[in-house]
Amino acid sequence: MSLGSLSTTWWSSILLIGFLPTVSAKPEHNVFSDITFRAFSEFVEANFSSRISLAAVLVVLFTTTSNTDLFNLHARQQNPTSDESGQPISGWIKALARALVEKLGEDTDRLFKKSEKKSGLSDNRVQHEIAIKLDGISKLLKLYPYNAQHQQQNPLKPVSEKAIEPALVICPVSMECQTKACKGRALNQDTRDRDVPRVTLVKGGKIHDNVHVLSGKCTCCKTKYYADHESSNSNGTRMRFYLNSAKYLKVGQSVWVDRIFSGAVINGVYSFHASSSAFAEFWNDSFWYTQKTQSRKITRRQVWHAFVQESIRSVAQASKHSLEVKDALPINDLVKEAYDILGEKGVIRSAENHFCSECTHQFKQTADIITEHDPAAVIGLDENHTVPVLTGEDAELAIQDAAQARDNALHAMDVDPSPSPVEGSPVKLVVLDGVVMGPKHCAYDNCTESLKNARGGVFCEQHERLHGHLCRLRDCNNPKAPPSQTCAQHQNRWYQHVIRYGRQSLLGIRRLIRRSAEERLPWLPTFTSQVQPHDEESTTPENRKDNYFVAPRFYCVETICAPCGVVIAWTKFAKSESETKILNFLESVYPTPELRPNYICIDKACKVLRTAISNGSWNIWQQTSRFIVDSFHYINHRTSDYLCRKWCNPAPLNGSAPNLVVVEYDNAGNPHYKRAFNTQVCLLTKYSYYNINLFILQACEQLNAWVGGFQSVLNQMTVDNFNWFLHYLLFLHTQRVIRKQREKARTGEEVDGDEELEDEGIDIEDEEE
Repeated sequence: MSLGSLSTTWWSSILLIGFLPTVSAKPEHNVFSDITFRAFSEFVEANFSSRISLAAVLVVLFTTTSNTDLFNLHARQQNPTSDESGQPISGWIKALARALVEKLGEDTDRLFKKSEKKSGLSDNRVQHEIAIKLDGISKLLKLYPYNAQHQQQNPLKPVSEKAIEPALVICPVSMECQTKACKGRALNQDTRDRDVPRVTLVKGGKIHDNVHVLSGKCTCCKTKYYADHESSNSNGTRMRFYLNSAKYLKVGQSVWVDRIFSGAVINGVYSFHASSSAFAEFWNDSFWYTQKTQSRKITRRQVWHAFVQESIRSVAQASKHSLEVKDALPINDLVKEAYDILGEKGVIRSAENHFCSECTHQFKQTADIITEHDPAAVIGLDENHTVPVLTGEDAELAIQDAAQARDNALHAMDVDPSPSPVEGSPVKLVVLDGVVMGPKHCAYDNCTESLKNARGGVFCEQHERLHGHLCRLRDCNNPKAPPSQTCAQHQNRWYQHVIRYGRQSLLGIRRLIRRSAEERLPWLPTFTSQVQPHDEESTTPENRKDNYFVAPRFYCVETICAPCGVVIAWTKFAKSESETKILNFLESVYPTPELRPNYICIDKACKVLRTAISNGSWNIWQQTSRFIVDSFHYINHRTSDYLCRKWCNPAPLNGSAPNLVVVEYDNAGNPHYKRAFNTQVCLLTKYSYYNINLFILQACEQLNAWVGGFQSVLNQMTVDNFNWFLHYLLFLHTQRVIRKQREKARTGEEVDGDEELEDEGIDIEDEEE
């Protein structure tokens, strides 16, 4: 084939492609009107009062540019076909005029010139005249889809406001130096023109490109002022002072966000149990893709920065404190410092001195009525049933207690084991429980420090320095033989571990175990491994691993909360939820007698009580507090444990604990027993016993069920990130519970039926007679 024929064929192909049908994308928006200010000003002067405000003019302008679909409908009725009748002022534009009147309120008068005598017009006529003006301004702005020959052009599209977006500058919020010695000295701009950063600003859901960032400096004290913090020299160390009042937060090298965005991150994480990656994906899909921007997508790291920055300021502001740390700390070190300074070792200060009708009531010395019921009888369960007897060596003691209770009722004795000594003082109950979850910590014996390397590391910084270069077999001091984590002698142990517990193998094993447990298919293997239930002691001795191949996790997160849902404190337990750890936790949260609650509800309170008696701490606790168990624990344990039967009844039916069981009257005036504290906040688990439905989910268990929703997120965090993330979530949860209580008290509204479990009660009218 000749060169000429090739050239002809090539050009023929180009021409053929040119004749193929194509689809061209139409612009999604109309550009903002390019009319001159003079033309617009002349229209305003000719149609509106000379006293009209700039705000009212702008409302009219943006009302017009924001309702292009309505002007399409209006223009269509102005240009009828041969079989239609035209309407110069359609119902569409009159409806827009009516909406504008409601928007402007009293400023509507300024839309009329004095000669138009608006005061003498009816409401319908006022709307008609305003509609005429709106029709005129729409045509002035070229928001009319017909030409002069009444031929339809392209329908109007939403008007882009890109051309009228403001030029934004991020600068310090302080207008003068805040150092007392400087006496309000003015701040000089500290950024040279050539060095002014151009960044991306996310303001609400809008992305702004090339926003300038400026900083200021006091010439006297040399303090530098930024939009989100201040930086000063203290004893030779540069310190950063985080501003709680900051309008914008820096979350990346060239990315800033406003407090609406950072607040949305907090609310999204809290309400939807979202991770940083999930929120970043949601925001990019919802906002980034819909905007023409030169910026990159929001990343999970920037979302995490936004969460940390916003949460630090939220906790600091509630504590009436501002965080001050070393300048330019990495985000991981900042989180650690924030928890050390603002975390208060897990105590939620917003819950301090909290009292409400759900978790406190006034102390009562005696019950309104004392019955002859067995002291082991529980309200809502044993009213019409015989209480099961105690079996074992203490059975006689239980019989004596029942006889003594009958004698007390016959002689109307005042029996009240409540520890509160002062008549009229508030009685308070708290609930303590744990949820099995936690971050990884150092694998070295009895060390719970954060890992130096969260991605595959097993030691904290100290133990990594001491043992990181050695074989990870526990008793081997030989150096490692890279790339394995063991010495040459123990290579097989390491490779067996990799094969057995590698990521792909482990995922397959977990899937196989889950399917075997849930589906019970005949071709799947049967696993009969014993799982230690939470709160129960292990039946087998703890196996001490002979290697440091895997970093262990904290066993559980323990929380203390009020029956209303307010979180008081939290902590992490390593290895187990032992009674000694619980007592130590309580002592750290309630170091002085006046802070301690009257009743502490724990699902294993009888074990805690027995431990407290044996180690002598009960001598202190018995002066102020009493340990009680939940109802389900009690009805299953009272037949075998005398200590639990006698001291841990959560709701004695015989009136022996007037601060746990009180008498209430219904609308008809009939008395009935009621639990003084509502530990049955919501329905989650239902048990049947003696044909009586018993709902026994404690407030703390509800909280832990909610916290458990974050388990997949929390388990991937380092100890420091885990501490701050969980602390802030519980802090925020407490604030919102208190806020809802205040709103309820202010409006007098009742909680919806699915949010509040109706208290169980029994009629005692016959007993009073």
